[in-house]
Amino acid sequence: MIREILVHTYKALILFVFSLILVRLMGKRTIAQLSPFDLIFIIIMGSAIAIPLEDDKISVSNGVIPVIIIALLNYLLAIFITKNRKAENALQGTSTVLIKNGEVLVNNLKKERITIADLMVLLREKDVTNINEIEEASIEPNGKLSVLKKKHMQTMTPKDLGLWGNEGIFPTIVVEQGKVIEENLDRLDVSIDLMIKEMRQKGITQLRQINRAWYDEEGNFTVDRISEYY
Repeated sequence: MIREILVHTYKALILFVFSLILVRLMGKRTIAQLSPFDLIFIIIMGSAIAIPLEDDKISVSNGVIPVIIIALLNYLLAIFITKNRKAENALQGTSTVLIKNGEVLVNNLKKERITIADLMVLLREKDVTNINEIEEASIEPNGKLSVLKKKHMQTMTPKDLGLWGNEGIFPTIVVEQGKVIEENLDRLDVSIDLMIKEMRQKGITQLRQINRAWYDEEGNFTVDRISEYY
């Protein structure tokens, strides 16, 4: 009896440490915003790890090896979709607008299988009690709701101080895999010269150093560098 308890404890500790290391290696993306693939990976990992705990005749390696293989596939897939925007949109999904100018887009709610009650819960989590306050609200691929209030309902931002001249803009990607997305720059009314100036302020001299760069709704320029250029 004691031997069985010790064996189960030993297996549980090894698998716990292994799982913790694996999840950490998968990056913050796995913890902070579960994609469909991350969710499937975690379910499979849990199932595979449970097998050696349920059967004394099955070794720990029989649970570890399948998880390593699935984790590797998930990792390679994550690399692929970060380098291919079309694949990312197809596999991860894109955001869907649920509210536009204070009006609920019922067809989009049905498409995403979200009820009005669900929507109101999500809005309350964003401290929104009146739909008329909203310029645009979208459900993201990770299930989170992004809300942009109408200008007169927003708190003071750099835009209001004249530091940023765009209204109603969600974070917008302007560089993808070293290539400038000119149509997005035009939509933001930002010149390439201004963007390059901000790149240089961040110590970036060439577009090929950038994996992805974007402006948020407050005009902040953020860059995700390709790892080899860090």
